[in-house]
Amino acid sequence: MQDILLFALIISAYWYVMGLAAVQLAYIRAVRAEGVPARLEAIEDASHYQGVLLVPGAIAAGFAGAFYWTEAGNNLITSEWMWPLEAAFAVTLLVCLPLIGAGLRSARIAALKARKDSALAPELDRVLHESVVPAFGGLAVVLIVIMTAVSVFGP
Repeated sequence: MQDILLFALIISAYWYVMGLAAVQLAYIRAVRAEGVPARLEAIEDASHYQGVLLVPGAIAAGFAGAFYWTEAGNNLITSEWMWPLEAAFAVTLLVCLPLIGAGLRSARIAALKARKDSALAPELDRVLHESVVPAFGGLAVVLIVIMTAVSVFGP
């Protein structure tokens, strides 16, 4: 059973990382795109990847990890070496993902307004160059490295 849970954990971690990469790459494509329609398409892609890959992958990784580590004989509350892993996951789930979502929503709203009224295109530029999505996406990447290190090098 432990091997099946480990496999589920690895697959869900890949799912989460694919979502994070897809959102970041689509957002970068929106920042670099010329014209409101191309930017709107890239932002909508990023929002789609957030809902299909990023958030479900993070949740699946959390559940699979909890089941795997419990099956491996670790207590999720009293095993002190797991606290950094749990803290990193909590920051990912409760801080990074909601702020990435908020940044994507504000960019999408600005793009829809700019599509309707081209005079609002500078507002879209301003929103896209705010560093919310790249900053918290980058923090999520750092947290992935921490969670992996704790998982691999833990007892």
